[in-house]
Amino acid sequence: MIFFFGRKNQDDDDDDLEDESEEVKFQGTLGGGQPDLASNEKLVEAGLERAKELLADALARRAAAMRFDPRADRYLMTLVIDGVPFAADRLQKQEGLAVTQVLKLLAGMNIKDRRNPQKGGMQIEFREKKYELRLSSVGVEGGERVMVRVFDPSIKLETLSEMGMDEELRNKLRAAGTHKGLFFVVGPPGSGTSTTFYAVLRGLDPYLHQIFTLGDTDGRKLDNITPFKSNEGDDLDMSLTRVLRVDGDILQVDPLKDAAMLETLIKYSENASILTEFPARDVISGLQQLIAWSKDPEAISKSVNGLLSQKLLRLLCTKCKQAFKPNPQFLKRVGLPETTSLLYRPPAPDDESAACRKCGGTGYLGRKGIYEFLEMTDEMRALVAKNADPAEIRAQMKKDNAVTFQKDGLRLIATGETSLDELQRVFKAG
Repeated sequence: MIFFFGRKNQDDDDDDLEDESEEVKFQGTLGGGQPDLASNEKLVEAGLERAKELLADALARRAAAMRFDPRADRYLMTLVIDGVPFAADRLQKQEGLAVTQVLKLLAGMNIKDRRNPQKGGMQIEFREKKYELRLSSVGVEGGERVMVRVFDPSIKLETLSEMGMDEELRNKLRAAGTHKGLFFVVGPPGSGTSTTFYAVLRGLDPYLHQIFTLGDTDGRKLDNITPFKSNEGDDLDMSLTRVLRVDGDILQVDPLKDAAMLETLIKYSENASILTEFPARDVISGLQQLIAWSKDPEAISKSVNGLLSQKLLRLLCTKCKQAFKPNPQFLKRVGLPETTSLLYRPPAPDDESAACRKCGGTGYLGRKGIYEFLEMTDEMRALVAKNADPAEIRAQMKKDNAVTFQKDGLRLIATGETSLDELQRVFKAG
């Protein structure tokens, strides 16, 4: 795959390209501190310039993440661009070690500890644009794996509207998140689950309800939502008891992780609306996980108000996407309106359009969420109580005219924003 070094802005022309030699400028840790470069002069000399080169290359390619994986004699570097991993540089072992450790140093992490999990972050500037890099590291066989995630503070995805949800879905989510009971946001790792979860939380009215956070919000800005300070030594059960004494209506808790935690949440579900998240492929997989943990389908049917999930689809590059006239039988088979006159796809690999500078030759530029919401209607509660199989749950969602991944994805295909191949790729990925 050949990549070019264009601006991230989708409206830039080919001749408005930046010189790839521009440097990354480091501007301190996310906490505002400055790393001690003077005391680590040899490390800085060995790794800083190479780290700058690799970061500049990744940012120019629009990478949202970089991963450094140690092997016996080298480090393998992977870039994640619009959710798809691409193999990048292979670094000699000492070179990779120097780069990863200098990145940790700049992010305010402990460079002497290469075994225990750590987190850190830094502020940088590249091509007159500011970014936040959030790092995580963990010791693995052969060395230390380091993940660098790239965040653009100018891109706001804080509300349900900013995430592209229509008014009908937003209203359903507000209702489910306000009533006493449990509300879950689920999704595969890297699919935007936490972003969606906090958008739901922000969408609830803090003037009508007392909203408290009991879990770690990872520094997110949540206007008019109160952090609840637990006493030292309090477990979740104790914290929920105390927050209900001060009339908490809506409560955010840490991600659901096991059966014991679910049992505690069910215990308090009649007293408040409790919102959390956990990993699952989709809403039906999430529902099955809840039932497996609780071993009581009826308790789940009574306590759960809804499950929301999301997936991220790549958007076709507006400059190089190609239109084609679909076969009417094809439209009927995939469920698109028969009135759809044109669909779009990325250029074929051997097409000269594949050398598009705007998207770097991938055919896609940026991503957008599609959503699925399992609403606990009376009919759905009855099915859940008898532990109905997934096909019955899916059929009831159709009767309820629920928002589903297929329906939401086909909408983006019909409007020319993405391709059928991309929708199929995302479903296959789980």
